[in-house]
Amino acid sequence: MSLQVVGIACDWGAGQPGGASAIQSWYALGLYYKHLAWIEADHVLLSPVEKKPVWIETGRHVYARRLDAWMEFAGQVRETIRSLPGLEKVLFLTGDHSWAGCILPELHRRVGRIGVVWIDAHADLHNPATSPSGNLHGMPLAMVTGLNTERFHPVPAFTWNEWESLVQPVISAEDVVFIGLRSYEPPEMDIITRANMPHFTAADVVRVGITPAVEAIHMLVQRVEAIYVSFDVDVWDPSFARGTGSTAPGGLSIAHVRNLLNELFAIEKVRFLEVTEINPLLDRENQTALFAYGSIRPFIDGQLEDGRATLE
Repeated sequence: MSLQVVGIACDWGAGQPGGASAIQSWYALGLYYKHLAWIEADHVLLSPVEKKPVWIETGRHVYARRLDAWMEFAGQVRETIRSLPGLEKVLFLTGDHSWAGCILPELHRRVGRIGVVWIDAHADLHNPATSPSGNLHGMPLAMVTGLNTERFHPVPAFTWNEWESLVQPVISAEDVVFIGLRSYEPPEMDIITRANMPHFTAADVVRVGITPAVEAIHMLVQRVEAIYVSFDVDVWDPSFARGTGSTAPGGLSIAHVRNLLNELFAIEKVRFLEVTEINPLLDRENQTALFAYGSIRPFIDGQLEDGRATLE
């Protein structure tokens, strides 16, 4: 099964710059380790052309920072995904997590019903009227599920109208499994509880292991056409991986995540993998990218860490 790699070198949805530069670090690692499967993949790299530095201001949307610039580049992201041939096996490398809000609707249109495994410290179910930060990387699951319609603080009509244009409810609540949660606001957990969305906190995984989460994913597999695994590196405890902008204590170990991913990559319907929120500017010697590269290498070369071949 041929691998496609789509790099989205843009971090405008994050709380601070740096994530865009992480995309190039993957190429440095792949070439340094002479990883043939990586080199032979079909690579597409997207990077916005900036007329002025976007990071010098938040833009006119105080509750959805840099939204205008984000939306302009989002059109290029969507068009690229529409034109990708095959879609048999795709690795998405994104500068921040907001881009899942563009990727998933386009995959849904081409593939059909998609299950989402959200490996993240955060639920990312905010909208501009519930987000305490206004950063778009906390909103992608609200974009693709349409579950968050709450308005906890006043938002200008022009911002709310732009937000509603982004909401495309293509992912059902029952088709999302959260793993590693530990940093979220009450509105997000209220949504998860009301919608009965399967979720396993970091404390759950540390206490009982990954088996219950893997069992929930196998149940998800039975009702969807494909699985999209979204791996935000802040699911790791910052004592292991410091190179990300939204760290939270009490996270998972490198081993927890590698074991979980190894189980997921053995599932035939796991065709899409996103790795996001690596920020080399906050890291030491590119360690977080290195940990992530090693953790998802079985997806790239089709060889699981226990010697089994991935199912294709």
